[in-house]
Amino acid sequence: MKSQSILTVPTETVEGYAVKLNDENGIRELMRLKERDFDSGKIFTLVPTSKYEIKNYALIPPAAKPLIEKFVPGELTIILPKNPNFHHFYYDHFKTIGVRIPNYAPFLSILSKNGPLILTSANKKGGTPKSLTGHLPSTIIDFSREKPVILRQGNLEIDLNDYIK
Repeated sequence: MKSQSILTVPTETVEGYAVKLNDENGIRELMRLKERDFDSGKIFTLVPTSKYEIKNYALIPPAAKPLIEKFVPGELTIILPKNPNFHHFYYDHFKTIGVRIPNYAPFLSILSKNGPLILTSANKKGGTPKSLTGHLPSTIIDFSREKPVILRQGNLEIDLNDYIK
């Protein structure tokens, strides 16, 4: 059973579970619900209130900037090196942060009322996420490596060669 700290939220891709970034108890409950710990290899996505706040949480390599400008908010999750000046009980266990801002009016309304969020798909471990729109989960690009890599292809198809020179 979900707690009142965990919101079920619609996005333009799949339904999600969200918790306020500063709600430590809610984040711990989300970890239990999703059967994750700090060693699970899966990190919850951080949702800043705007793309201009990403730099507060993560370091943005030059190669990521054009994609952020074009596709955020939207169906893109980007994995970036964690900003060493950002300290948080959950994210301090990781060197990278996945960042996404869904571009869906109902979600953006929740975001504006609650501030930065932690987001994950609304499914049990190993289960299939529910899609309200028929879309696939977001496209994930990892910019924390020497060369960017697409880790998951969603509806948003990006040819990295068009952006990375």
